[in-house]
Amino acid sequence: MAGFGQTAEAQKARKQLIKKEEAVEPVKVVNGDPFAALRAEEEGFKHILKTHQFIGIAGHDGTCKSAIVLDAFVNDKTKQEDAVLQCIDFDNGTAVLNSSIYNDENIKSWNPWTMSLTDRTAHDYPATHQRMMDLMKYFIIEAEEGKPIWGLLISGIDSWLEICNHNMRIVDLGLAKDSIQSADYSGGGMEKIKSQTAWGMRNSRFHQITRLSRDLVRLGVRVFWETHLSITNFNYRSGTIDEWKPSWEKKTNGYLPTIIIMEENQHHDDEGELEKTTFTATYTKCKTNPELVNQSRTVFVTRPDGDYTWNGLPDLYDGTL
Repeated sequence: MAGFGQTAEAQKARKQLIKKEEAVEPVKVVNGDPFAALRAEEEGFKHILKTHQFIGIAGHDGTCKSAIVLDAFVNDKTKQEDAVLQCIDFDNGTAVLNSSIYNDENIKSWNPWTMSLTDRTAHDYPATHQRMMDLMKYFIIEAEEGKPIWGLLISGIDSWLEICNHNMRIVDLGLAKDSIQSADYSGGGMEKIKSQTAWGMRNSRFHQITRLSRDLVRLGVRVFWETHLSITNFNYRSGTIDEWKPSWEKKTNGYLPTIIIMEENQHHDDEGELEKTTFTATYTKCKTNPELVNQSRTVFVTRPDGDYTWNGLPDLYDGTL
């Protein structure tokens, strides 16, 4: 009976999709021209994009990932006076950074998490997924209406991947009632999780924001995805980590035109005393300026005596990209 119920539900869903498709209005013919609306739309095109920046920024904690974006916004003297930087702030990092350093009211930090009021978990993952969709679409509508959005920073793409993982198990596969149960991979349903279909649904969820981010770029909004690094290869023989990778869905590397890796390096003198710590930004991919690939920029330098040098990453606003 369970199988029958699933079949009946699938048939009902299919009928609803057919009705939705039939409800789509056909192309309107104006003065004998079926493409009049498209011609009018083309007339409104700009011959070049206002921006082409869709950038992934990855690094460990405290490597200036969010800081280079906030700093670029604050120091871009060409932006409109009332321009804003929208931030979807999964880890509260941009809010803290703005409050402690920049104190700029035009840096808007949005909390994407939706609190769960009726169960044992902190957050409602299906509702959080929907709130993320709502925020992205809201920014697109604002940009379409001419609101001056300088850029969008999504801080914590790895959290978005986590949300998509939980929703795959909770909503798509029906294997868990909440994120606590969803985190238990020892229970039933492993065959479902191993299937390509399941991960295809997870990936489709994740890349909804890829599509919406591209729409924002088309409207002249810079888009920055910030994430942490995760272990790619751990050498059990030596007990060392051989390789790190950005923590986002694996196809993301192919979708982002530009990828920047942030690193922290300590420099010691001949006696082993710390001289300085440098924070660098290295381009591992850049379709818009291929000469930048494998180039590094020194973003920040700190010294034991408290002295420091902040350079930021002017490339994000000075036309280099």
